[in-house]
Amino acid sequence: MDLVEIIYLGCFFLGLGFAVLSGLLSGVFSGHAAPHLDVGDAATGDLHPTMGGEVHFPLLSPVTVSMFISTFGGSGYIYRKMLGLPDVAGVPLALGTALTVAFLVAWFFYKIFQATQGSSEAHVSDLIGLDAEVITPIPADGVGEIAYTSKEARFNAPARTPDGKPLPARALVRIVKIVGGTYVVEKVR
Repeated sequence: MDLVEIIYLGCFFLGLGFAVLSGLLSGVFSGHAAPHLDVGDAATGDLHPTMGGEVHFPLLSPVTVSMFISTFGGSGYIYRKMLGLPDVAGVPLALGTALTVAFLVAWFFYKIFQATQGSSEAHVSDLIGLDAEVITPIPADGVGEIAYTSKEARFNAPARTPDGKPLPARALVRIVKIVGGTYVVEKVR
C-alpha cells in the first residue's frame, strides 16, 4: 500500500466518521433533527423575526462535506485499485465524482426539507384585512398589542391606530397595514 492509497482510504474513513459523528451530535439518530431555518425579516414579508420560513441546506453543511470527503477517498481508491487508473487520471476523476455526489446529496436534502417544511407563519399579504382583538390597550399615539389567528395559529403583535386614537382591551379591530413590524389597525364598526 502506497501513500496515495493511504490518503484515499484516510479520506474515506474520515468522511464516514465525520458523518456518523455529526449525526450523533446533531440528534439525527434520536429523531429530533431539523433543517436549518432562515431568520425572517419584516422587509421581506416575514412577520416574526424569530420564526423562519425558508429552508436552507448549504453546500458546506456537515453532510455534504462528509459526503465529499468520503466519496473522494472511496472513488479514488476504486479508480486506482480496481480500475487501475494512473493518479493523473484518478485524482481529477475522484474530485469530479466527489463534487457531483456532494452536490446531489445537498440538492436531495434541500428538496426533502423544502417539501416537508410546514410553516404556520403568515405573510403580510395574508394578514391585511384580517380581524383581530386588542389584548393590551392601545394608548393615544402609542402602541398596544393585538392577537389574531392565521393559518390555524394564534399570534400576538404590537399595534397602533392610523389616527393615533386609543383603543381599549377586547376591542375588535381589522389589520389595515403593517409598518416595520407594527400592525396598523382600525376599530371594526
